[in-house]
Amino acid sequence: MKRVLITGKNSYVGNSFESWIKERYPEDIQIDKISVRTDGWKEIDLSVYDVVLHVAGIAHVSTDPKMEELYYNVNRNLTVEIAKKSKESGVKQFIFLSSIIVYGDATKGSKVINENSLPTPSNFYGKSKLEAEKAIDELNSDEFHVVRIRPPMIYGKGAKGNYPKLSKIAQKTPLFPDISNERSMLHIDNLSEFIRLMIKNEESGLFFPQNDEYVRTSKMVEIIAQTHGKKIRLTKLLNPVIKFLVNKVNVVSKVFGNLVYDEGISDYHTNYRVRSMKNSIEATEKVEEENVNILIMGDNGLETVGGEQESTKIIIQGIHDTYKVGVIQPGKISNPITGVKYYYLTEKTRIKHLIVNPFVFLGYINKIRKIINHETPEIIHTQAQVSFFIVALLRKSKLIPKKTTLIHTERGLYTKYGNFFKKVFLFFMKELDVLVLTTQFNSKYWKEAIEKKELNMKFQVIENTAGKLFEEYNTVINKDQTEDIVIGFAGRYTEWKNWPLAVGICEKLDEKLKGKFRVRMAVGCLDEKSSKETRLMFDKLKHLLGDRFNGQINIDIDEMNKFYYDIDVFILTSRYNTESFGRTLVEAMSRRTIVLTTDSGGSVEVVGNMDNVCESADEFVEKVISYNNDSKKMSNEKEANIKRVKEQYSLNNNIEKHRHLYQKIYQ
Repeated sequence: MKRVLITGKNSYVGNSFESWIKERYPEDIQIDKISVRTDGWKEIDLSVYDVVLHVAGIAHVSTDPKMEELYYNVNRNLTVEIAKKSKESGVKQFIFLSSIIVYGDATKGSKVINENSLPTPSNFYGKSKLEAEKAIDELNSDEFHVVRIRPPMIYGKGAKGNYPKLSKIAQKTPLFPDISNERSMLHIDNLSEFIRLMIKNEESGLFFPQNDEYVRTSKMVEIIAQTHGKKIRLTKLLNPVIKFLVNKVNVVSKVFGNLVYDEGISDYHTNYRVRSMKNSIEATEKVEEENVNILIMGDNGLETVGGEQESTKIIIQGIHDTYKVGVIQPGKISNPITGVKYYYLTEKTRIKHLIVNPFVFLGYINKIRKIINHETPEIIHTQAQVSFFIVALLRKSKLIPKKTTLIHTERGLYTKYGNFFKKVFLFFMKELDVLVLTTQFNSKYWKEAIEKKELNMKFQVIENTAGKLFEEYNTVINKDQTEDIVIGFAGRYTEWKNWPLAVGICEKLDEKLKGKFRVRMAVGCLDEKSSKETRLMFDKLKHLLGDRFNGQINIDIDEMNKFYYDIDVFILTSRYNTESFGRTLVEAMSRRTIVLTTDSGGSVEVVGNMDNVCESADEFVEKVISYNNDSKKMSNEKEANIKRVKEQYSLNNNIEKHRHLYQKIYQ
């Protein structure tokens, strides 16, 4: 993950880029923003950042001589100061947002800018930007990459400038001049994606991004009107007057003049044009619908630790561009996805904390009832058991609309539940339309039980995925250089995860390998009791292994990623038939790691190699030693695992199956 600092706390481009990354690439880039209006920025330690994205500046064009000094102080001097401090602090890349305005104003005649065109700024806005460019370009080196971006007119939802003015005109006037002009423009999503690629590819140099087609002002106004259901007639009656004013009146020149980049200089080896002209206008003008299409519900706050939470976030991330999504979950959301509707119902982060107080829990259920009746979603998709019971109860009691399709993803293994809970499930499943399971193994047991009850519902297997962070293998990150084999264990601290077996394996390994191995553990603890027991386990292993043991509690997903890169063998020790899937196995496999498991249910299906299924500590130790003694065998197994993840447990597989499921309901 790269750390990016945006200078310009309230910048439209900066805020838009931040939203773009948080919604689509949160595992790739971490963003901080600062204001540079005062000298406070000089005290900030820039050495912790990989990239500085400098978008602060005076954006509007003024011809007032009194403003000239301010333009140069902000657009030039401040830029150079920040760039120099960035280089001195060890920042690897500095991205500066300049402007097409360095080439002067639009004209009545054709004005095509190519790679040989020389900048000819006509005002001190353009001059200050150009002088800043020249100064920071001198700082460019192999260790400090300087990117200069000269975008044309930027537009998008919430942007200022001439576009929103034209939008208002398009919605009100029945007539608009039919002028044949050409302008280069750049939608904010296209710019955001372009900046992301600059960061990802560690670029340096001068760049000229633009949309994939030129804009004719009258045609753009016509599309805006159509988007709002308005009719507008283009007329040439006013053309002589407008053509006369193009080179004389600045605002007319901006709207109807010609100013384009040659298409060739805007090409990039990776596509950044995520929106076409028509699509970008529709996205900019779209009025958000109030009601959600799909309501996602979970038992645990999305920002707490757990497989349910991670899988739910993946679904939301993958479908929110297609559907209007609402999310009901306990607790608050500090990093919401733009366009997704979150409902704050309680400060508690887990439903189980509400159940202990029946009145509070009933209040929670009533709030859910009100939301469902207000939103009337076409689909409710529950991701955990209690949420499913709540919706099924409301439906059975006729307190919410029957027409809503109810989908439930069951992550619990059927064989793990006692008879009482099996009966509760089957009672409420009379209200269920679609049951989603994560493995064929679990599907078989649920299907048999449901068919015995002659319940009418559809079944769908949608395999879990590790998520975007685990989609690509980073060859730059290497395991710590040591001859010792590294064994890893990870998961929540619960009885059925069978941590005593993990301890037993470590003790047996210490007898057999005589110190030629290391152990890493990453344990998720949901309460103080489990934290205390985990620390006691860590103390025991620390006493046994010394510095060869490293244990961590409740680490985030980025740290988990590093955890998997550092290990050779991952071992899942869960008890018999307790795992419906085993998400940690997929995460480990994606990092070229050998995975061993007990016969714990769906985990056997995920591993896909019966030779790697063990029961006792002795069996696990024997298997670890066999891999440790055969480097070719170890290498082949690691490659087979990463291939298996790509073929069966990819992010695309998971999202496409969810999309297909929802599409079938919408048809």
